[in-house]
Amino acid sequence: MENEKRDGRRHTSITEVSFDHLGLHFQGRISDLSQGGFFVDTINPLPVNSVLTFRFVLPGDAYEIAISGEGRVVWLQPMQGMGVRFTKLSDVDQHRIQSFLSRT
Repeated sequence: MENEKRDGRRHTSITEVSFDHLGLHFQGRISDLSQGGFFVDTINPLPVNSVLTFRFVLPGDAYEIAISGEGRVVWLQPMQGMGVRFTKLSDVDQHRIQSFLSRT
């Protein structure tokens, strides 16, 4: 298992996330969000180093504008979930996450 290096402020909350891997679609819940990535609660986590695309809306976003990008599974807890590190995220979405974390 890779050592996780936590990035700055974190927000523990619940928001739905959808993600795709190798043409398959999955859904889960983000229970922990940071500037560097998130933890997805799912009973079927993907293997470490899996690359996925994701889409979620920040809690409390009145406009419900989705954040989307690409991430890589960096650690997992079988039957509980997986840690995903952002690998591709637009500057706008990075800023939106940073602003959200600074308000919480």
